[in-house]
Amino acid sequence: MKLAITIIAVLAAIYVLPAMGESAQFWSDQANGYFISGDFEKAAASYDKALELEPNSTVLLNNKGKALANLGSIEDAISCFDKSLAINSTNPESLNLKAIALSQGLNKYSDAIVIFDQILQANPSYFDAWIGKGMALANEGGLSGSLECFEKATQIRPQDPTAWNNKGVVLRQMGRYQDALTCFNKALTIDSANGPALQNRELTLQDMDQQPQAAPSMSTEDML
Repeated sequence: MKLAITIIAVLAAIYVLPAMGESAQFWSDQANGYFISGDFEKAAASYDKALELEPNSTVLLNNKGKALANLGSIEDAISCFDKSLAINSTNPESLNLKAIALSQGLNKYSDAIVIFDQILQANPSYFDAWIGKGMALANEGGLSGSLECFEKATQIRPQDPTAWNNKGVVLRQMGRYQDALTCFNKALTIDSANGPALQNRELTLQDMDQQPQAAPSMSTEDML
């Protein structure tokens, strides 16, 4: 029940570094451009250049870690997030990125959940941590706990289709097809072109036509 797509979704955005030094800014801007274009190898190399000038920038360290994670270098990515946490041990973005890498990159779900809980203890409204924890619990088979996480996420951001889609995936896995369909419809009301929700809605309708049957499997592309 591996749900690895989350790490790509979360790492798909980079953080623009505020002006801090002309040369470091140059390399950071260049790296951001490479990242956006999908050239993660060149992005990581350019972030390295910027870090030579600003070694204590948590933004640069996190961005480099994201580039490395997109390259599949999960251990190296975690090393970047750890360096960022050595500078600021309570940085929720760094903690969340490390937890996602542990969960979706290395299948270390229990270790990731500990970090997600640390984030949520400090900030119970941290949407990404609820999503990440829900994914980790689902991968461990803890569907009830996963459902609770996605329910929390829908309460925090009721207009975000991600949480509704993921909640629907868990409900479908539990055999609660009508409830799952309601969630997918809600996601599509928010974003009518949402690919995962469209696919999951169609699969759920098929499930409802074919009852009784065994609970469906949860694929790697079901969740966002």
